[in-house]
Amino acid sequence: MKKQARTFLGVLALLVSPALASAQSLAYNSGQNVAPAYEGWEEPGDGNKYFLFGYMNRNWEEELDVPVGPENGFSGVPSMGADLGQPTHFLPRRNRFVFRVKVPANFTAKDELIWTLTTNGVTEKAFASLRD
Repeated sequence: MKKQARTFLGVLALLVSPALASAQSLAYNSGQNVAPAYEGWEEPGDGNKYFLFGYMNRNWEEELDVPVGPENGFSGVPSMGADLGQPTHFLPRRNRFVFRVKVPANFTAKDELIWTLTTNGVTEKAFASLRD
């Protein structure tokens, strides 16, 4: 009976160990990038529309700092500029609805506002529009 139990536990350990090892390799404490995220738009009743943004810092522990500029800026609507109140300090993991940007009155469904963010050598973009 004891031999059967030891054999069962040995086989179970062999089956579970690779699964745990591969799951651990998917989490990174540092060295990963931050991806900007367009969360949608809202119309709160004041006659304006606002784009909502967040981000995903793929690190479990590392907090990144990226000043506003070519590596953390907006494009697509030249009159708006690159600094629209986006964060420059990025906390770990998923951070939703971190800030909002007022949509210009002349913005149409064909227009796009693009947040470009470069961290740890990787550039990602979030495309905001009023399209359904």
